[in-house]
Amino acid sequence: MIPARNEEVEIERAVRSHLAQDYPDFEVVVVDDRSTDGTGAILEGLRREDSRLKVVAGREPPPGWLGKPHALAQGVPEASGSLLLIADADVRYHPAALREAVAVLESRGVDLATLLAHFEMRSFWENVLLPYVTISVYGSLGFLANLPRLRAFAIGAGTGMLVRRSAYEAIGGHAAIRNSGVDDVRLAMAVKRAGFRCLLLRAEDRVAVRMYRSLRSICDGLAKSLAFAFSGPTGLLFLLLTFFYLAISIAPFAVLLAALFGAPVPSPDLALAAFLATALVLLRGVLAAILGDSLWPALTHPLMAAVWAGIIWRSLFQRFIRKRLTWRGREYDARRARF
Repeated sequence: MIPARNEEVEIERAVRSHLAQDYPDFEVVVVDDRSTDGTGAILEGLRREDSRLKVVAGREPPPGWLGKPHALAQGVPEASGSLLLIADADVRYHPAALREAVAVLESRGVDLATLLAHFEMRSFWENVLLPYVTISVYGSLGFLANLPRLRAFAIGAGTGMLVRRSAYEAIGGHAAIRNSGVDDVRLAMAVKRAGFRCLLLRAEDRVAVRMYRSLRSICDGLAKSLAFAFSGPTGLLFLLLTFFYLAISIAPFAVLLAALFGAPVPSPDLALAAFLATALVLLRGVLAAILGDSLWPALTHPLMAAVWAGIIWRSLFQRFIRKRLTWRGREYDARRARF
């Protein structure tokens, strides 16, 4: 199940990877969400090649709906399977990915499995900024997502969520999260809170995505939804913890830089700053090595933190001050959107 709006750069590779799955019985449903580029023509060509591909002509979202939840709500009725794999239009799958994910779902009695992907990072800013996404999962509280008794915490991702249709329909489908700015996470949380079991899986050897290609696309793509993660009292606490982490990611390097330029930094403070800076870089390097990513971005850790702080402030401004969200040529009233 793939929602696609103006995805002409990646849509063909993504859809072909899904059609190449070695699973014995599946279909691919793509909702062309009123694309204005070449997405529709590419999908039509692929549909003529393979009858397993269904292309749904999307309609404009009505009041109260955001684009992606509405696109997926239109696609689900076109699917006939008892399992739904929901993935973004730029995500590519290894031919064995679906079969292996279903095997995990069945063998472990899971109702929703989120597949974590390998992030392809080629440009300078991709390598500097996108590792923060993996740090947020592996370096913080991501392990809590696999605790079945912790109903309040789950992780979903556009890289892939394999969900039983029975669980999806039990929570009301995408209609229940129609105005969610982070619909992937909301879907996983709704499933878990309803008493179903969710599982977060490493799948970087089976799933790959190149999310963004430039600093501008990274800032635009992240700013549209980040503010929704900081909703309510829990979200406020999360925001404070996030900025605390970003601050301690910058401060040791700032102290070392100040000392380098002659600032009178006491020796104990200098030693502490050197220790913290070294520890942050080493931890980043270890995580990168485990995930098979480049090691050099670990040296840009304070730059990553500073730019992410700016992106978060921009997202908060768009939601609470400007009160407008813009994405893929659509503009939404942020006051009607929720986490």
